Amino acid sequence: MKESMKSIFDIFDTNLKEIRTNEKFSLPSLYGESEWVKLYIGDKVMAGNQFLRQVRQGYYPDVKELPKDNQHGRRQYQKK
Repeated sequence: MKESMKSIFDIFDTNLKEIRTNEKFSLPSLYGESEWVKLYIGDKVMAGNQFLRQVRQGYYPDVKELPKDNQHGRRQYQKK
């Protein structure tokens, strides 16, 4: 994993522990909105694609993918 991705995923993993069961979230909200906007667009896209793949492959068994939020166009997830 690219070093910048490792640091992003470390934050995802830490903050995911704080998400309650059945709570919905997007990656910007999981990462922290104010910090997410500071990331390079390529890193945001890469992190989003990798997180989605890992959810689909079962790496995050307590997270399920939801349809995109029409208001913001962000992929939504829900903690099981």
